[in-house]
Amino acid sequence: MFRHITKYKTLALVKDHSSLFWTLFFPLVLVTVFHLAMSGMFSSDTYRFDPVTVAVVTGDAKQEEIKAFDTFLDYVGVPGTPGKEDGPLQADSDPKDAYIIYIKAEPEEARVLLDKNQVYAFVEVGETVTMTAKNILNSSNSLNGSVLRSLLERYTQIKNTMNSIENLVTSGAIRPGRDFEERIRKAFESDTGLHEEDQGTKKGDVLIYFFALLGYLSIFPMAGSISSVAELEANQSSRAARSWLAPYPKWKRFFAEITPNVVLYSILIVIIYYYLGVLGVDLGPRTGYILVLLLLGTLTGIFMGTAVGSLFKGSTGIKTALGIGLPLVLGFFSGMMASEIRKLVKNSIPFLQKINPVSLVAEGLYSLYNYSTLDRYFDIVIRLSIFLVIAIVLTIIGLRRSNYESI
Repeated sequence: MFRHITKYKTLALVKDHSSLFWTLFFPLVLVTVFHLAMSGMFSSDTYRFDPVTVAVVTGDAKQEEIKAFDTFLDYVGVPGTPGKEDGPLQADSDPKDAYIIYIKAEPEEARVLLDKNQVYAFVEVGETVTMTAKNILNSSNSLNGSVLRSLLERYTQIKNTMNSIENLVTSGAIRPGRDFEERIRKAFESDTGLHEEDQGTKKGDVLIYFFALLGYLSIFPMAGSISSVAELEANQSSRAARSWLAPYPKWKRFFAEITPNVVLYSILIVIIYYYLGVLGVDLGPRTGYILVLLLLGTLTGIFMGTAVGSLFKGSTGIKTALGIGLPLVLGFFSGMMASEIRKLVKNSIPFLQKINPVSLVAEGLYSLYNYSTLDRYFDIVIRLSIFLVIAIVLTIIGLRRSNYESI
């Protein structure tokens, strides 16, 4: 019976031209249109990130503060020299993976460089790190200013935390082992994304659109699984009413109905991933981890649909509309339409990002692309798995044995 239901459910999906279009062709068309609209960003001057030119002023800073900032500069930048005829600062070595091109200068010299627009800003190092830039709000490249501020904030956080750890060690509150210093260094590299082997953060800021798109398409099966539940509940469809007359357990009918959806949408998300590769969108080399995340997202989308379909007893049309609209709303908050929305939600409503399955998939893909370690990725996988388990539990509650006065 299980095999029979699964077989005819699969045939019904394949032979229903409307369902086949929305299941298979619409996602592929959406990806194609998305690529055509976004592909120009990879070469656009608006989204191109050039290393920020900076004059570093140490002044009266303590020697340990200068040494700490020098270590930071080694991770994020390359030294440079002023260009000919008061031209902008030029890197002394290949700046391909650098965020900063810097020159050490006295305070007066730094101000002259800034006035002549040879550097974007000058940074004064001391107990606190301050940045001075000219015409920040009117800058033609505000992305560079954002990156510089972000890097300096990360440096300050790392410095303060390291000072706290040093005080704990000095006071004897903690006793570090042999590899303590190495473990602390790796932890900060993982947290900040500044590991020497990390690449692609500049391009990753553009790829967030495609990460959010994949997150949306992984939750996209929600509407299809709502329809599958409607074919199980006798008060929602005539087919379900007839199936109740058969002496076959409801939970077996559920899995027989949902299995073709799981298989079909899993194949679809894999096809979409490789299709993006054919279009020239490089999502990084970690294919296995990416596919695991996408398949987990697909399962989450399917069981979100079964939860909605089983818990809410309204008309199938309303629930299907919810299954179509909710992933779009979640995709919007994940930055699929505008990356600024993602940053706004992340800073203003961080809780929403943590419970948004589309955001979880997008952030997981982003972490795989930008970070060398997998700590953040596994944290996202755990959260998405918890979301999946909750959706399954809600589905079980909604599909528990029902009694009808008449069928």
